[in-house]
Amino acid sequence: MAIIVNKEEKRRAIAIACSDLLLERGIGDLTISELAKTAGVGKGTIYEYFENKEDIVFEIISTFMAEFEKRLLGVVDEAADTKAKVFHFFSMLFEDESYQKQLKTYQEYLAISLTNGTEQMVAFSKVCKEKFQKILNRIIDEGIARGEIRDESRELVPALLLFEKGLVVDTRATGVDARIEIERFLDALFKLIEIREK
Repeated sequence: MAIIVNKEEKRRAIAIACSDLLLERGIGDLTISELAKTAGVGKGTIYEYFENKEDIVFEIISTFMAEFEKRLLGVVDEAADTKAKVFHFFSMLFEDESYQKQLKTYQEYLAISLTNGTEQMVAFSKVCKEKFQKILNRIIDEGIARGEIRDESRELVPALLLFEKGLVVDTRATGVDARIEIERFLDALFKLIEIREK
């Protein structure tokens, strides 16, 4: 009797096996041959589960994001108030050493997608954005429900996501200190949206 293979599990297993290689080498220097060797499979198997190199990179970044999202939700749930939750939303990626290599890979992905972006990259970026927008919407909605911030704060979610993307780029391009920029931004923002007792 033939062995039944769960294609999604096998795909994820190959991606996880290759994640350290991606972090070490970066996207541009990866080859299908190296990915296959690292995963302990043949090149044909890689092409059976992935369309191309970018497809396996998307899967690896997706596993990073799922892990990050889970940890972020835990940290956000522990934070005391809305400002602290938003701070953690922005800062966790920059402060945790385990995410530094992942951040570097994401920055490389952004650079490639800006210069040679494909429809597949655009679609993947939209999925990523939607996941984080959902978390940020939840933080803002909870803050409004607790009476900490104004109702109009919901309208800022797209701008907050743009700030985050800009910070990801600027920390690489100009070396700005993410923590300082996040604190400065949130201090100014919360002066505008926070409900203060009279």
